[in-house]
Amino acid sequence: MNTAEYWIQNLDLKPHPEGGFYKEMFRSNILINKDELPVGYKSSRRLATSIFYLLRSEDISRLHRLKSDELWYFHYGSAVRIMYIDHVGKKHTKMLGSNLEKAEYFSMHIPAGNIFAAEVQEPNSFSVFSCVVSPGFEFEDFEMFDKEDLIQAYPKHIDFIEKYC
Repeated sequence: MNTAEYWIQNLDLKPHPEGGFYKEMFRSNILINKDELPVGYKSSRRLATSIFYLLRSEDISRLHRLKSDELWYFHYGSAVRIMYIDHVGKKHTKMLGSNLEKAEYFSMHIPAGNIFAAEVQEPNSFSVFSCVVSPGFEFEDFEMFDKEDLIQAYPKHIDFIEKYC
């Protein structure tokens, strides 16, 4: 039970394009019509979706962006550092975990449109958490980046971009 492989196998997780492993656990039956969504969505969306997600210390969740808000919920393992660049280009770092004395929190919000990445903090470890996306996740809303484009847009964050893109 204390290995990433145990959780990957028993939760039936598959590799995620951004890094790590995932499995969708929930897709709302409530459908939001395209004309009721914010500008930028190409089709209707479910009210919310949720996945289990696992990151190992040798993995990173590479820089990416979603059109929707995302909530992360810590379940098990090592703390996870979540870093994001907001709409005005400011970089933020937050910790997802269970040690409140180290400013780790059981949940956190990543606002829609922010560019973000994540990594497990302890070597030779892993973390299991859930992510809820609302409006619901569709891969057409998932945006990975070309490193050079991000460096041009956010030159003051070059070291961050070099590591996580």
